[in-house]
Amino acid sequence: MTRSLRVAIFCITGSTVLHAGVGTVLEPGVLNPSARCGQCHQQIYETWERSLHAQSAKDPIFQASYMQAYLETAGKAREICLRCHAPAAVFSGDLEMRQPLSQEGIPCDFCHSVVTVDLKRRDQPFRLMLDGVKRGPLPDAVSPAHKVARSDLHKSAEFCAGCHEYVNPAGVPILSTYSEWKASWQAKIGKTCQDCHMPSSPGQTVRPDLGVYRSEINLHDVSGGHSSDQVRKAATVKIVKLEREEPTLAAVEVEVANVGSGHFVPTGMPTRRLVLEVTLYFGAHESRHLERQYEKVLLDSQGQRIVHDHRAILQATTIREDSRLRPGERRVERFTVAVPEKGDLRAEAQLRYVYEPELLLRHPMTIDMGSDQSP
Repeated sequence: MTRSLRVAIFCITGSTVLHAGVGTVLEPGVLNPSARCGQCHQQIYETWERSLHAQSAKDPIFQASYMQAYLETAGKAREICLRCHAPAAVFSGDLEMRQPLSQEGIPCDFCHSVVTVDLKRRDQPFRLMLDGVKRGPLPDAVSPAHKVARSDLHKSAEFCAGCHEYVNPAGVPILSTYSEWKASWQAKIGKTCQDCHMPSSPGQTVRPDLGVYRSEINLHDVSGGHSSDQVRKAATVKIVKLEREEPTLAAVEVEVANVGSGHFVPTGMPTRRLVLEVTLYFGAHESRHLERQYEKVLLDSQGQRIVHDHRAILQATTIREDSRLRPGERRVERFTVAVPEKGDLRAEAQLRYVYEPELLLRHPMTIDMGSDQSP
């Protein structure tokens, strides 16, 4: 049933109460479009709209991978992929994503309707309650537009685990970000996913004309592996030793460290990796190019390495190796190389985050069909 409400939005901080009238349409018992939430929660909506959570069903990396998974499974991959990339489609049964809400990615109303996350329920770890109550971490939020409930779940890493932890049907942990965090020192001191990926900042939970300015609200851009700033904060590289051990033998030691992440680096899809490149110079000339890689290597049932995202989800049967950097880990890589007997040595080290997904690209195709010239 749809009804129009003239509502007053109250935001209470201490003893301050502000209110104003605004018209909106609420639909009880269903997931509401995020734009409807944005009528009042303007700043949060605009931030979310720019996030990969909002684009998770439209992201070209996902679309290319999903198309292949869909074709290879005769459509059965819908339940696996859309559970996290388009959860509204799963809950409404719109698995072909015909409705606008299904194409929103992870809509506001989905997250704020979650009441439990149970990882033992692999097919659907989320339980929603569409009772008109919007759940979140603020202890003093009040609104006559909808009921509000404080939810400690929304401040916990378990809330994120429903999508960022996935074991495939063969029992292989494909996405293990949550379990990586759970074993970390950050988990031991109570630092959660939200502290890094949804940090608090001063701002407005509702439009300025509807409520007060808060000293802390959670940012909804949810930046992660696709954010260059977030990736750069995760790990460091430093040359700790460069010397001749013998007249024609040099040793280079380089420290790589996971200094800023509460999970492995890299995490997420196993097709991501870190590459350490060390270049040794003799005088002005490059003498040697050295390399180490940090990655999780998956194999299929034929023992072949998996290099495509969708095949990791569908076909991985074995983890051959996992050399990624653990939270807080500092690892010293040692290289010994033959060098000329005399001359100055110099080294450069670079750490790169590498991800090579397949993309659907628009590319012009032209065919010359003939030509002519005037006399």
